Amino acid sequence: MSVRTEVARRALHALAAGEPAAVEACTTEDYVFHSQLDGKPSGRAALRDRALLLASALHEATLSIELVMEDGDHVAVRWTGRAVHRGDLVRVAASGRPVQVRGITIFRFVGDLVREEWTEFDGLGLLSQIAPHA
Repeated sequence: MSVRTEVARRALHALAAGEPAAVEACTTEDYVFHSQLDGKPSGRAALRDRALLLASALHEATLSIELVMEDGDHVAVRWTGRAVHRGDLVRVAASGRPVQVRGITIFRFVGDLVREEWTEFDGLGLLSQIAPHA
């Protein structure tokens, strides 16, 4: 396994575990997160915010990495996250429900650190698992 693949895996597991310092250790000072939502913060502050949000809302989180592909400075990872919804998430109060979400993250590296990240995941599917049902 290459160093970049190992760093990508470590970053995703640290993010799922809500460990912002461990995620930051995998990134450059000028890291950029390309969010699915316009107007969201994109630097290391966004990284810390995401890690803390996940840790506060989704407990007992596990991340399964299903596929890793490396091409030059890029590493792409397909993953599945599982957790229990025990805190507010996107204005939905804790439901206590188990949740599962699948996604793909693409990292661009400078040296052995992540400089840019693009993550796409099934947010609507996640919301349908936690939202109160009629």
